Amino acid sequence: MIEKMLAGEPYHSPNFELSRLHMRAQAIQEKFNAAPALASRDRDRLIRQLLKEIGENSWIAPPFYCDYGKFITIGKNTFINFNCLLLDGAEIVIGDAVILSPGVKVLTSSHPIEPHKRGFYDESGTFVCELQAKPIVINDHAWIGAGSTVLPGVEIGENSVIGAGSVVTKSIPPNVVAMGNPCRVYKDIPKKDQKVKNEKRELV
Repeated sequence: MIEKMLAGEPYHSPNFELSRLHMRAQAIQEKFNAAPALASRDRDRLIRQLLKEIGENSWIAPPFYCDYGKFITIGKNTFINFNCLLLDGAEIVIGDAVILSPGVKVLTSSHPIEPHKRGFYDESGTFVCELQAKPIVINDHAWIGAGSTVLPGVEIGENSVIGAGSVVTKSIPPNVVAMGNPCRVYKDIPKKDQKVKNEKRELV
């Protein structure tokens, strides 16, 4: 089932293989979110157990939520603020020096529009849901404003800024400010203000 999910094919949940991964992720998140404020080493150890990869100097502020964790890659010098949700039914790749503001949702999974496919009883009498997931990429130096939602299959270009409360339904090019529901490009970022890809940014 994991192979079908990551390949972008329709899959059913609950499923034993996926449920086992999900429960593992929930157990780690519970410990991460409950860790004392000064226990930064413990939180770092836990988040590295949870995620596929996280680069040096990146920071995730609890509470943090995800489905599996194993399909999330985060670059270096990236900051994920309080109360962010990453549903990783497909790969989520977040680049270097990215900022996710409070309450951002990154959602790779969706349900069919046909109601009879969204939930039904299988041959064993178990109620299951049909889902389909598409990967999401947030490139280097992007900034996602508070309360924004990034939907399946979206790529956000390098340096781009997404205004608070936006719903990003389609990919956003690099070096722009975009906002709204649905999210649309508002203006370009002047070349003099664009970040050099390999520029080092220290987090405070």
